[in-house]
Amino acid sequence: MSAAPAPAVGDPVGMPHPFRMPSGTSLRFALLILSTSAAMAVAFGGAVSTAAYFGLGGDTSSLTTALECTAENFQEMGADPEELTRRCLLPDLGDGIAIELTALGALWLAVGVVYWLLPVYRLRRRRLRPLPTAGFADIRQTLDELVALAELRCRVRFVVNWRDLGPTGLAFGRAGRRYVMLSRGLLHLHTQDPEAFRAIVLHELAHLRNRDVDVAFLTLICHRLFVTALAVPLAVTAPFALLVAWLLMPMSLLYQLLFVLAQCALAATVTLTSTAVLRSRELYADARVAVWTHGAHSLRRVLAAQHGLEQTGRRRPAHLRSHPTAGKRLAALSDTRLLFGFGPWEAFGLALTCSLVYQHVAQWTEAATHLGDRGSPLAAVVPSVLLGGGVAMGIWRATLAARLNRGRWADAHRTGLAMSAGLIVGTFGDRAHNTALSLGIANSLPVHLSWWLILGVVGYGFVRWNAATARVWAPVVLAGRRPLLLVVGGCAAGVALLSIWLGHAYAAGTPGFDLLQLPRPLNLLPTPLDYLGFVFSTTVVITPPLWVIALVVVTVGLPLAARLGVRLTGRARAEAPTAGPDRFLLQPVSAKSSTALLAPPQLHPLRALAQGVVFSAAAGLGLWLWHLFCAVAFPWPIEWVGGVFTFYPVAAAALLQLAIGFVVAWRHSGGELRALHGVLGTLGAGLLLPTAAFTARNHFACVRWGTDHVACRVAPDLAPTLSPELYIAAWTAVLALLLIPAWAALRDGRRH
Repeated sequence: MSAAPAPAVGDPVGMPHPFRMPSGTSLRFALLILSTSAAMAVAFGGAVSTAAYFGLGGDTSSLTTALECTAENFQEMGADPEELTRRCLLPDLGDGIAIELTALGALWLAVGVVYWLLPVYRLRRRRLRPLPTAGFADIRQTLDELVALAELRCRVRFVVNWRDLGPTGLAFGRAGRRYVMLSRGLLHLHTQDPEAFRAIVLHELAHLRNRDVDVAFLTLICHRLFVTALAVPLAVTAPFALLVAWLLMPMSLLYQLLFVLAQCALAATVTLTSTAVLRSRELYADARVAVWTHGAHSLRRVLAAQHGLEQTGRRRPAHLRSHPTAGKRLAALSDTRLLFGFGPWEAFGLALTCSLVYQHVAQWTEAATHLGDRGSPLAAVVPSVLLGGGVAMGIWRATLAARLNRGRWADAHRTGLAMSAGLIVGTFGDRAHNTALSLGIANSLPVHLSWWLILGVVGYGFVRWNAATARVWAPVVLAGRRPLLLVVGGCAAGVALLSIWLGHAYAAGTPGFDLLQLPRPLNLLPTPLDYLGFVFSTTVVITPPLWVIALVVVTVGLPLAARLGVRLTGRARAEAPTAGPDRFLLQPVSAKSSTALLAPPQLHPLRALAQGVVFSAAAGLGLWLWHLFCAVAFPWPIEWVGGVFTFYPVAAAALLQLAIGFVVAWRHSGGELRALHGVLGTLGAGLLLPTAAFTARNHFACVRWGTDHVACRVAPDLAPTLSPELYIAAWTAVLALLLIPAWAALRDGRRH
């Protein structure tokens, strides 16, 4: 299939349709529900367990004695929990999982009751009355016309706030009973400015059409419940908890501070997310009015007047406002791309929340299904669906919207770093790890740093993989008859991969157990890279099981299969009269622009691999000639390097392999695809360079020095069945997966 010439980046062909893809309000609302539900269930469950312990006669001294006994005997009896429990008489705090699930059910029962009664409370508190039938015939006729225009599937009851003299409206209610409040000033506006009246009422009806009234109610309920029931008590009791930790176990003070830090980050996430949900729903209501009225000209006039008033008054910070500014609303009406933003904050919040409650949600999953155990991907399914589903859908939305504007999603690098930071910061709030750290039975510092690095790589790699996959599959999605199914399928593949990665990553950080027992000589001075390298070699290189091979095939094959997807959907696209990107735009585009949007990105995997092999052959020949020159004519450089840095062939092969990957990436263009070509070039270079580096040393330098030279006796043999060349090539490819996408993102950021 011949690719059409790509238009200039940033040359818009039309505004993306705001209702052809899942709403940004839904993604932020899912983050809010996840944050408040799991955090409060865990907090309430812990509080109930602690209260029950002390209420049934437990005291602080017995608890401290049991913890000290556990710390002393854990290394000896950690593999036998039952014997450890009998010897140390660990306190019985009840069935934690059952208590937490009960607390979760009670929480949502309370939320449901408040949701059901809140409309009645609002009617009575504001003294709202039904719109009279006598004397308002013109207004009723206009309202009937607007309801018909909105094509609502529910009955709307109009009520009046006779005390409000401003031109305001409000949509509220519960399932089966929806209301639209009209202020006294708004009724007067019907005579003074009918078009402004219609614009304001249509905006409120748009909330009903978008089904975001329940979202707003639940957002307010969950936020206020979180603040009053969790955030405020935590702020009040935090100094007391720090004092108790210092008195009982002074070593645990640092970890208690980290726990408070994680909880503060969670509180900030909940607060900012709740206001973001409310602002997002307002922007989508304006967009619905623009679709109904072909531009929302009257609404623009109302917002312009409001914007002039806002310029003269004091305003709260934008991120703390429940309503966007009039200027922001005007900008979103003119450029719908603002509705498809997905950035670092959402990814950080999702990752932080899932990491905070991962162990608890995994235990709930195991108790409910009995299908998985610790470290099993099945135990990570629910957290991965919540985390990966939200992040992946946001990435696909942003990438497709950028594709419709002949651009690229520019926040992949920052979003990946934010997700990594969220996963790491969330571990500070895990009570199991904090308790283990304070008792001195946790993993060593190198192991803990290795675990954080693994989590960071999982978060960053997940974002970049989804960004690259969404970009290469964008033409297929835009041309498909059921595009949402393709998007959901791509997100599902990412969630499945994340379940596997998180399941094993969190199992590797289990408190009290080393990540891996390193062989000599690595155990003399273990560092995070030693642990990571040995983990990689034992799980991937030595004896890769079938599931590892399948995981690699899916991870690499899904982006590479996009071009095949374009060919398979070509005939169906030609036969479908409504196929093409026009469905995703507010206005049609020319045939030339449509063809350009459906052209697949330039992806040349075989060319990238071949370039890596060719460049590595040239680099390997250079290594041979340099070693030959040093062995024959000028031995000082090679003798000094070999005597000081005995592993220099490893470093030379890895650095040259990475350099070739960067060169291949530089020779290709296309945002994330440039990085993908660079990684493939690194893999191609790994076929020759490590072998060339070792053979050059063995055949020339070692012959010059003698085979008993210290550099000739050293080889990175970590296991009998592990090839040093294969190890170096694979490890360097893993580094390329992190470094080349970051380099491409920074280079593109400077360019744009």
